[in-house]
Amino acid sequence: MKVLFILNESTMHERMGVMCLSSALKERGHAVSLVLIERLGRKTIEERIGRDKPDIIAYSAMTGEHAALLEYNRVLKKKFNFVSVFGGPCATFFPDLINEDGIDAICVGEADRAFPEFCSRMGDESEYWETPNFLCRHDGIVFRNPPLPLIEDLDSLPFPDRALMYEADPPLQKEGHKMFFAARGCPQKCSYCFNSTYNELYKNKGPVVRLRSPKNIVEEIVDVKSRYPLNVVWIDDDNFLAKPRSWLAVFSKLYKEKVGLPLSINIRANFISEEMISCLKEAGLDSVWMGIECGNEEKANAILRREMTNAANERAAALLHQYKIKFITQNLIGLPVSDSYETDLETLDFNIRLKPTFGWASILYPYPGTAIETYARDHGFLEGQARLLETNKRSTAFRFSAGETRRINNLHKLFGLIVRFPFLRKHVDRLCSLPMDALYVVLFYVWYGYNIKFRIYPFISLREEILNYISLCWKFVKKT
Repeated sequence: MKVLFILNESTMHERMGVMCLSSALKERGHAVSLVLIERLGRKTIEERIGRDKPDIIAYSAMTGEHAALLEYNRVLKKKFNFVSVFGGPCATFFPDLINEDGIDAICVGEADRAFPEFCSRMGDESEYWETPNFLCRHDGIVFRNPPLPLIEDLDSLPFPDRALMYEADPPLQKEGHKMFFAARGCPQKCSYCFNSTYNELYKNKGPVVRLRSPKNIVEEIVDVKSRYPLNVVWIDDDNFLAKPRSWLAVFSKLYKEKVGLPLSINIRANFISEEMISCLKEAGLDSVWMGIECGNEEKANAILRREMTNAANERAAALLHQYKIKFITQNLIGLPVSDSYETDLETLDFNIRLKPTFGWASILYPYPGTAIETYARDHGFLEGQARLLETNKRSTAFRFSAGETRRINNLHKLFGLIVRFPFLRKHVDRLCSLPMDALYVVLFYVWYGYNIKFRIYPFISLREEILNYISLCWKFVKKT
């Protein structure tokens, strides 16, 4: 079968789901291609569809970006004959997408085995509408099929198809920092995250957390290093440290011997130990992303379900400073509480005390199916359909007064600058009350881009990084 993936854009990093599915599909003999609407434009894409005549057009969508893809799919359905399939986070947690006009099927959950099976059944003209993990419309009936068990042996999967991604988005290939995953799954129950709902979907269908062997992940990194520009390895596991010490020891040894590049990971503060950090630092650990989310410990645990203490965050920050490891704190602005802005100021002050390399903040969004969505509705901060915007860097979706909404949105844009330059803290109330939305959006992305491109990750070419920096800032300012 001929499968065409359509994405709005790459969002400046590899779309790992599409890359993994492409490799799995090609193993089963299917032909795969990928286009980005933002890069090619609709006219060129439609000319290509008319020429190549794909059997299946597949859309991988995060919540928010799905709206534009739904609209475009309806346009394409009127012009061409194909089976449309939606997958990714939005389809998994909002299966009612199957009722949208123009959608023939949606894939829920882990698709490495399910999607190739769906395509093979279509090619064999067998009952593709009964494929596990799929909700399919056939002869006016919606078939809802249970998911397959989770894949336990991740080493059995082929490496992600980076050539597909980089052919569709050539600038991405030139980026020095590239994404990898050494594990799947997270056992935490944070109320704003999809993992809790995802784990319920797969209850009794395999272990929540599954690991690749250190040898397997290092082999992939070495392979990418041999074929593409690579100067920072970014392993984007939810919590890289949630692995046995024996795994981390073997990985560190292999990584130092075979890769020898700066390493960036995600961590939770309550998993950190000096032994781990010392071992990883020797292997090449250069930067970490650490979730703080909220500086008010009571609300962080009662509302966000963080299961974390401020003392643990402080100990982790001190250890990272001691070992001279750059760290980015991740925070949430605009909680569904009566004193949301004041709570955000507590988070700001906590970050100033931690002194991260970069204090990063996002606006809290009530994604469908998450516990925070239910909490917000129950407490009167959300009514009807939440505004599922394409970016959560724009404005709060909760019901606050006009004044508090402005202060929350503005604080979000200024958060990182104030953490870096604490003398601005005494002016924060006045700054957040000003009608300077457009200027603050520009400042937000300029500061974000500067930190990522020049302070956090080492770069290969200054000229390339400056051009990419300008492109990144303009792209996100335009979107927001």
